[in-house]
Amino acid sequence: MAQAKARLYQRLRAKGFPWVPCDIGKNGRPKPRSDAFQFGVRYSLNGKRRLDTAATVDEALALLKDRNVRLYAKRNGVMLPDAHSEGSDPRLTLAEAVEQYFIDKAAEGKDHKTISAYRQSIEQFVESCAKKYIDQIEKQDLKNFLGWLRLHPVPKRSNSNPGQTYKNKVLNVVIFLKAFGRERLLKKSEYPPSTPKPVKAHTEDELALLYAHATDEERFLLDYFLGSAVRNGEAAHAEFTDLIGNVLEIKRKVHLEWHPKKHHCRNIAIPATLAAAIRERQQWSTSTLIFPNGEGKPNQHLLRVLQDLAKRANAPFHCELHKLRKTCATRWAKHIPVHVIQRMLGHKSLTTTQIYLADADLTGSEMENAILILLVQRLRFLYKPVGRRQG
Repeated sequence: MAQAKARLYQRLRAKGFPWVPCDIGKNGRPKPRSDAFQFGVRYSLNGKRRLDTAATVDEALALLKDRNVRLYAKRNGVMLPDAHSEGSDPRLTLAEAVEQYFIDKAAEGKDHKTISAYRQSIEQFVESCAKKYIDQIEKQDLKNFLGWLRLHPVPKRSNSNPGQTYKNKVLNVVIFLKAFGRERLLKKSEYPPSTPKPVKAHTEDELALLYAHATDEERFLLDYFLGSAVRNGEAAHAEFTDLIGNVLEIKRKVHLEWHPKKHHCRNIAIPATLAAAIRERQQWSTSTLIFPNGEGKPNQHLLRVLQDLAKRANAPFHCELHKLRKTCATRWAKHIPVHVIQRMLGHKSLTTTQIYLADADLTGSEMENAILILLVQRLRFLYKPVGRRQG
């Protein structure tokens, strides 16, 4: 069950207007009201006139953040520093800022894996920094952190991307400092360079080798990822009720305390054979999950299942679930317009999908037809006829 949080309310500064909940935009700020230009808006945490009211958006967001931090600390028994206690220093130390930052992230509902990655990067920055207070952090401290990371390289693993990991650590620290007003310390050109790890689709020969050594359970796993192009977490939390006809829904699971990456809920049209296999699996399964573990919870080790299969087949190529997702998207690219593939993959930007399919075969007649369909749809949208005026 989701834990309650403080909520922001607003009302016009004119008599007779009630307090109404704020609509929060994607940037985390209240959406502007069209009728606020004449009267202005006042904000409150609980819709009460004299309880934590604010006259500006920044004041309201500061009150909301402080209230959520204290609610989280109270529920989890965390002692917050009292800035008003006798003899205390009102300045925020770097250590206090770190703890407050992760309380905020937990209160925002961030995934525990994401928080763990943030914590590792930020704790390494604290180890490399000699400053005590957060407001003392300067550009040179980030420069020193870059040097510290060079002296403590990431352990090399097969198919890893140390350059991207190095850059991600710096970005995590930059985002942390920005939350406390220390921003724009590095120029864009001063960030460490990185090259995204290329992911190639499986060839038909590679898939044939995997299927030849797969058990029935492993064969279903291959079919599921090659037919839906879902992410690892989306498959682990998939339920039989997500399948409606031949359409697989990717949606939030409040009862499982999980949501898709960046809340990218979507519908995916899957092959009829895969839909039939899912329904057949439901008949003998004792769980509501398509991929449960031994305890009936989401199986978070689907990658391990695939790697065990590849090891047993003596596969001379690298195997990962994301590569199966890439293979499915590459197959789609031969028959489906790229903007449709974008929605089915859950990409926010069309550019991401184009990069994702950069090595797909774009020379076939099927792709030419798909591009032609996309261009026609775009032209219809740009040159949509205007209806005649009445009278």
